[in-house]
Amino acid sequence: MKKISLFILTLLFHLITFAQLANTKWVGIIKGDNPRKVYFNFNDAGFSVYTVSDSTLAEMMVYSTEGNQLTVKKVDGQSDCDNGSVAKYTFKDIKDSLFVKVKDDACPDRSSAIDGFAGVRWKKHPEVKVDPTTLKQYAGVYTLDANHEVIISVDNGKLQIEGPKMGLPKLPLIAVSNSRFFLKIAYVEMDFVRDASGKVTKIISHEEKDYELKKTN
Repeated sequence: MKKISLFILTLLFHLITFAQLANTKWVGIIKGDNPRKVYFNFNDAGFSVYTVSDSTLAEMMVYSTEGNQLTVKKVDGQSDCDNGSVAKYTFKDIKDSLFVKVKDDACPDRSSAIDGFAGVRWKKHPEVKVDPTTLKQYAGVYTLDANHEVIISVDNGKLQIEGPKMGLPKLPLIAVSNSRFFLKIAYVEMDFVRDASGKVTKIISHEEKDYELKKTN
């Protein structure tokens, strides 16, 4: 009876662990020779890696899990790995954060990109309606330092962001609340902050860490 119980518990553990990855998306930075923000998409078709900025497919793999081990095999993609090349990684899913470490991968182009991946669970950002008067209060110039400055404007009832000094073209911000907005192309949430008098004074940009941009104009 003990052996049967142990087998059942082991099977359940494997199923639960697989469920942690099945039908999930995770967003984070890959490294290697082309660092960029991507999202990992695990579904019945396989394990796909997409670039966040333009949703292009970077890599397509099939995958399986056993315990905390993730085994992948390349099907197609941009890496120098041969199609069919197999690799093993360990992973942890802790409080909606995914951590991946290389265990055995003969393809350095893949391992250098994925090893050390720390991502957060992808979430939807449904748009809400914000009063035009509130949007106008957010318009202005926000500065982190001399090289990092963004201009917020209102166009056709929506906030727009651009950063000429950083090569950031004019892009729409999606309102997810009265004070929080989402820049889809970079998967970045931004909060507009007011002081005690109600005046808008800064933006907090939630990226790999939080950045505070003060309103300077």
